Amino acid sequence: MSSTPDLLSVKGLRVNYQFRGAKVPAVKEFSLTVKPGEIVGLVGESGSGKSTALKAILGMLRPPTEVVADEIVLDGRDLRSLSPEESRRIRGGEMAMIFQDPINSFNPSFTIGSQFRRVLSLHRPDLKRSEYDDEILRLLKGVGIDGRGKLNSYPFQFSQGQLQRIMIALACSSKNLKLLLADEPTTSLDVTIEAQVLQLLRQLRAERNLAMILVTHNLSVVAEICDKVVVMYAGRVVEVANVYDLFERPQHPYTQQLLKAIPMFPHEGERLYAMRGAVPALDEVIKGCTFAARCDSYLGKVCDQQPPALAEVASGGQWAACHRVAPGLEKESA
Repeated sequence: MSSTPDLLSVKGLRVNYQFRGAKVPAVKEFSLTVKPGEIVGLVGESGSGKSTALKAILGMLRPPTEVVADEIVLDGRDLRSLSPEESRRIRGGEMAMIFQDPINSFNPSFTIGSQFRRVLSLHRPDLKRSEYDDEILRLLKGVGIDGRGKLNSYPFQFSQGQLQRIMIALACSSKNLKLLLADEPTTSLDVTIEAQVLQLLRQLRAERNLAMILVTHNLSVVAEICDKVVVMYAGRVVEVANVYDLFERPQHPYTQQLLKAIPMFPHEGERLYAMRGAVPALDEVIKGCTFAARCDSYLGKVCDQQPPALAEVASGGQWAACHRVAPGLEKESA
């Protein structure tokens, strides 16, 4: 897959919120590439900037929120240079997003059928209006829902698992869809429904060569479905690796501590590992490494005074932003 051109390339993405007249950085430095048919996992604690990064890529953030990037290229086109009308066609046409809360993702005042018809009117010019309902039934059948007699039902008349499937069908209604952004799509579901949704995403990838970015806190989901993993902490990317290398040879201490926190059974009565501290506040100014205060592999002054750059580690194809793996850096002990 390394020789395949990137479907999505994001470089130097930064997002600043406005709070009481001041800029608050939510994403400080974010870069990512996704190839056709690839599933990339985006992981990190709440407050790391994962969802904000996805919304910025999709163009959902509006002023006064400031979005700056060196490059956001989808299938050869820089999304920053598109007109508002062109952006609307891309959003939902070639790139779509599903959210973690399916109940609040639908307008409760409109039926499921009416919300589908609006999307089809925007992104399926190949269809006549008389063909909309047949296409909706086909899309719903593709996600395991028999929609006959249900198009006039309102969102509250469906279970949470059904609404998540309906949202996926809605997001994938465009024939030109190339990239699906999934923001914790299984968080609110029980284990059985979660497995069904993950299987559905795998099926969509296989049938349509659909690329995905999957935001999740569940590293078991990452191991099961993802090809590559991007780890974020405090608005920055701290590690990038294929899924096998990430679990077998994690390079950044944050990744190592996340994996260490996964409950292992049997644990012979030992206390489960818990990472100390919390993600720093968005407006907290940190001169050196943002993870230094929580790091089990703290090196000393170099961690407090110099922010580590994302660098390729010796194994190749794996990147980490840590002084422990930076080539040629003289490391001080604590």
